[in-house]
Order: sequence, then structure tokens, then C-alpha cells
Amino acid sequence: MIKNNSWAMIATVALVGALASMIGFFNSKNCVAAQAEGWTSCSAISEQQGFLFWGLLAVSAFGFGVSIARRVKKKDR
Repeated sequence: MIKNNSWAMIATVALVGALASMIGFFNSKNCVAAQAEGWTSCSAISEQQGFLFWGLLAVSAFGFGVSIARRVKKKDR
């Protein structure tokens, strides 16, 4: 019987998102020197992508941690 483990599913999706952000990493050194007015700068995009990666990685670690803790708690009963 397959049981629904929502935290593990959320953690898996977050991990895939973190890996996708690493594959599509935006290098601010490859930007054109002139920035158009009203557009986000290359360094800001790169910084936001770094926050996204670490945030998704943290959500993934938390989700897997909760999932494992619940599994261990069930076995102790």
C-alpha cells in the first residue's frame, strides 16, 4: 500500500527546483556592461538566484527531516 507523504513530496519538488536553478545559473560576469533603465541589474539577478537556491535547499532539507522524523516516530510505537 502506498501512503501519502506530503513533506517528502514537497522536499523532492524543492530539491528539483534547487538543481534546476544550478543548471540555469546566471553568471553576472557574462552581462553586457550597459544596463537599460528600469531593468534589474545582472548582479541583482545573480544574487536572487543564489537566495532561491539556498532557500529551496533549506525547504528540501526541512521536508526530508520531517518525513524521516515521522517515519521513525511511527516505528517507535
